[in-house]
Amino acid sequence: MRTPSTKYRLAAVVAGMMLACSTVAAQAQEARNIILFLGDAGGVPTLSAGGIMAHDRPQSLFLHSMPNVGLSDTSALNNWVTDSGAGMTAIMTGQKTNGSMISVVPSGANGAVTPVKSFLEYAEQKGLSTGIVTNMKIWDATPAACYAHVASRKNQDEIFKQMLAPRFGDGVDILIGKGRSDAVASFAKRQTTAEQAFTRAGYIFGDDPAIVSTAKRAAVLRDSDFAPTPAVEATIAQLARNPKGYFLMVEWDMHTDNLANGLRHVVEMDDMIRRISAVAGKDTLILFTADHSFGLRMGGGKRATPLAEQYATEAAKPETTVENNPIISVEDSHTGEEVIAAASGPGSEKVRGFFANTKLFDIMMSAVGWKKDE
Repeated sequence: MRTPSTKYRLAAVVAGMMLACSTVAAQAQEARNIILFLGDAGGVPTLSAGGIMAHDRPQSLFLHSMPNVGLSDTSALNNWVTDSGAGMTAIMTGQKTNGSMISVVPSGANGAVTPVKSFLEYAEQKGLSTGIVTNMKIWDATPAACYAHVASRKNQDEIFKQMLAPRFGDGVDILIGKGRSDAVASFAKRQTTAEQAFTRAGYIFGDDPAIVSTAKRAAVLRDSDFAPTPAVEATIAQLARNPKGYFLMVEWDMHTDNLANGLRHVVEMDDMIRRISAVAGKDTLILFTADHSFGLRMGGGKRATPLAEQYATEAAKPETTVENNPIISVEDSHTGEEVIAAASGPGSEKVRGFFANTKLFDIMMSAVGWKKDE
């Protein structure tokens, strides 16, 4: 027969084991890596049209199969309809700001602003490896919101300067994007070359994404398109060598002012996410969202004929323009409706319902178990 003290000791042991198990389980649920896929202007109408145009069936993208989905408000601090600067700042810092601002918030009269720490900067401070891959210019609003702090997204020279003078860690480890000629012009103003400036900052500098496979720190700047999935896979392979983990932001332009390019980019990014989801590992939070939506509307089409064929037929008519094509029409402007956020991996269960774009920052911070600076 057990004595009361024996019984209590046994209960304490069991409770301790349960606590240990719950702690291990909680730790196991934390993400080691985060990959943020950002479809620039990739609103729900654009994703829907892109999938149907490519596959001739609704909800045909890999994104549509991701287990956790929500709808994110994209409004800026001062406008109902945001630009990429304010939109990406909200996602990366957890704070809304005015249009055109990059990871700063207005802080007084005369245009004064205060920098706000981005998730990439937290990752650098914690010793993670970091990367940015974009088919836009490397200094443009979306990538710049990860590493720079300026009152105007047009301040190209200051953004390049901050790219190579990080506030935390050694800065972005892998940079792949466009804007090589911009970099050449910007650094020439400081009596140096882009290659010299990036080399001094510890980068291998070039225009071929293949250099990433052999360089811990690489800056690939070019003025032409590149194959997206191989570049992202090579970047992940390099970043994943860090035992502490990594943060990668991948932006793909989905603006449909050029409809063919925009919808092609939808499918390219979706194929990327499908592939990376298969190889990234269970310790990786994969998150897709858009910074804002765009004025595209699908207004017609018969199921019996491929949508792309019907669109092309209408587009060939002399009286038809991009704006009035009855199959898919496009108003060349950002729009303010919610955008999709879709996620898988540790922490993705919090991507649910309707929420502000600032919550995506909180979701990423929670996924890796970090607290925001006070």
